[in-house]
Amino acid sequence: MTGIDFDCAYCGEHHEGTDGTATSPWPVLAFRRPDPYLELGTHARRFHAQATDDLCVIHHGGRPDCFVRVILSMPIIGEAVTLEYGPWAGLSGVSYEDYVEHYDDPDHREHYSGQLATAIPGYPNPFAVPVQVITRGMSRPLIVPDSTFGHPLVRDFYDGITRREAELRIRSTLLPAIDL
Repeated sequence: MTGIDFDCAYCGEHHEGTDGTATSPWPVLAFRRPDPYLELGTHARRFHAQATDDLCVIHHGGRPDCFVRVILSMPIIGEAVTLEYGPWAGLSGVSYEDYVEHYDDPDHREHYSGQLATAIPGYPNPFAVPVQVITRGMSRPLIVPDSTFGHPLVRDFYDGITRREAELRIRSTLLPAIDL
């Protein structure tokens, strides 16, 4: 396959022929909100949820559902490049509060147990995947799936995917939506 062209939502520029290298990176396959937020109706979003580009809380009466945006790096077999996803992970209320308390702390390093909260295309039932959310100061946290959990996403995270598969995933994500 040839390089990938895309319009970057982050910098606003058009990138041509990207190949996933440090000098010509692929786009991050980002998700604007966690899936539980997207499943809410208009009323519930307005009155029972708060969301930014990095944090989300949904109040259901009892304990809230808490989410943070993270980075999932999928290795490419035999290469030093990765396919980057920008999904969401669910955290306990205690972990979420600790994360928010240290949100602007450049030295904050912590591991939180969580669960994937974004349906990553091509993977069945991704919400069952337990992850470790690893903070990195003021950078977006990384997630590492539990290696003992039997799931195709976990297998791909530890074994890698081919360059062709990564490029197909990017191209399919960049396709415009078609109303049927």
